[in-house]
Amino acid sequence: MKNAFLQLSCLTCLLSHALAATAEMRHTHGVFYPGLNNQPILQLKVVGKPGEKIKALSFTPGKSTRRSGLKAVRLSTSGHNNAFTTHTQNPVQEKAKQSSVREQFTFNTTFELGNKPLYIWLSYDISPTIKRNACVDALCTSIQMEDGSIVKPELKIADGLDERVIGRVHPFTYRIVPYYRPRWVMGWGNAKEAVHLTPEHFNLFTDLIHFAYSVNEQGDITYQWSGGKDSQKTVDNALAEIKRLHRAAKSDSRLIAGFGHMDKPLTQAIARPATRRKLARNMAQWAIRRGYQGIDLDWEYPENKTQWNHLGLFFADLREELAGTGISVSIAASVNYRPPTLSVTDQIDFILTMSYGSQTAQHASMERYQREANFCVNKLRMDKARVVLGLPFYSNEQGKLTDQYGYSQIYNWYPNLKPDVNVFRAKKKDGSDGAMHSFNGRKLIAEKCQWAKDNDFGGVMIWAYETDLPLNHRASLGRAMYKVLQQARKNKH
Repeated sequence: MKNAFLQLSCLTCLLSHALAATAEMRHTHGVFYPGLNNQPILQLKVVGKPGEKIKALSFTPGKSTRRSGLKAVRLSTSGHNNAFTTHTQNPVQEKAKQSSVREQFTFNTTFELGNKPLYIWLSYDISPTIKRNACVDALCTSIQMEDGSIVKPELKIADGLDERVIGRVHPFTYRIVPYYRPRWVMGWGNAKEAVHLTPEHFNLFTDLIHFAYSVNEQGDITYQWSGGKDSQKTVDNALAEIKRLHRAAKSDSRLIAGFGHMDKPLTQAIARPATRRKLARNMAQWAIRRGYQGIDLDWEYPENKTQWNHLGLFFADLREELAGTGISVSIAASVNYRPPTLSVTDQIDFILTMSYGSQTAQHASMERYQREANFCVNKLRMDKARVVLGLPFYSNEQGKLTDQYGYSQIYNWYPNLKPDVNVFRAKKKDGSDGAMHSFNGRKLIAEKCQWAKDNDFGGVMIWAYETDLPLNHRASLGRAMYKVLQQARKNKH
C-alpha cells in the first residue's frame, strides 16, 4: 500500500511537471531599416495549461551594437498565429511599449495561455540615424508566471547553423538587385567562366538573385530548366562561379536563392498544412546549405485571396525554419495585375515590383513605375524602404508580349542610338524592318533611378541584366543606372 502511494505521488509529480509552461524563442527577422517602427526581432512560443497566466517577461538587448539607435521596444501578441502582421484582419496586438532599451528590461504584462501555443513578439522602433550594418539583437531571459514559477525560454535556431547570425541594419542606402538565370552567368555555350559578370559588378549591386530553383507539389525543391540536359550541373556550376566572383570582389553584396516557374505546384503544396511546413523546411535548408543570404519567390501568380492567404501562412512557417539565419525573404510581384495581400507584404523584407511587360505602346512607362511604387505604399501599406522598383533591360513588341530583345541586341542594330530614344523597329533575319518595340533607354533608366532616390524608395531591380553592354561602354544601361545610384562600396558600422 505504501509503495502504491509512493508510485501515485511520483506520477502526480511527473504530471505536474509535464503540465508546467515551456517556452521557445526564435529570431525570425534579420534585416532592419533605419527610421522604421515596430520591426519584429524575437518570437516567443509559450505552451502551458489553459488559464495559466504570464505575469512578466524580461529581456536584454543581446549583442546589439548601437543601443542608442533603438528608440523604443514593443511587446505584442499574435495569439495562436505564428505570423507577425500589422495590417491584416487579425493583426498583432500591442500589449506594452518602452521608450528606452536598457541592459535589462522587463514588461509587467499579463498573457493568458490557452489550448494552443501562444505567440508573443518583441519589436523595435529604430532611429533614422542608426549606423548602417549595426547589429540588432534581443534575448528573453525569463518569463514570470502568476504562480511564482520562472520559465527560461529555449533558444531555437535553424538546423545546419554553426552559430546564430545576429540581425543587422541593412548596410546600403538602397538596393540594386539583378536577377540572373544560371545560363545568364555562364553563357549559352561551354564557357567555364562568367561571360558577363565581373567582380566589379559585385561592388556595384547590393543583391544578386540566382534565379534557378522551383518546387513540386510534394514540397520538395527542384531545379528550373537551365537550357541543357543537366539542369542541376548547370545551376551548381553557375553558383560556384558567382561565389568565386563574389570572393574576388570582397563585396558586401548578398546572394539570394530565386524560386520561380512554379504556379501549379506551389499552389498545391502550400494549400495543405503538412506539405506547406515540409516545403518551408526544405526551402530554408536549401538556402542555408548553399550559403545564400536571402530567398526570393516569383510565383506568377496567386489567383485569389485564398492563395495569397496560403502564401502568408507559408511565410510564417518559413520564418520559423530560418530562425537565427539572418536570411531575408522577398517576392517579385506584378502589383498592377495581381496585387499581394497584406498578410504577405507585412511579412516580407522587401518587394520587387515587376513594373514592365505591359501590352501598351510603352511596356515599362514612367507613369506605371511611379503608380506601382505608390500603390505599394498607399494600398499595401509598405514602408518605402521595403519597396524595390523593377527596371527592364529588354524590349517588348508594342501591344504584345510574345517578342522581346535584350538591350545589347538593340544596340547592335542601332549603334548610334540616342539616350532619349525608347522605341525602335526590330530587324528580321534578312535585315528588313520588323515590328515596332518599346524599351527603356539610358535617359529613362536614369530618370527612374533618380525618382526612386529622390522619393526614398528602397532601390531598383533589373530583369535581363545580362543583356546590358559592358560597364565601360558609354551606352551601357547599367552605367547610366550606377551614375545615379552611387553609394559607398563598404559601409561598416
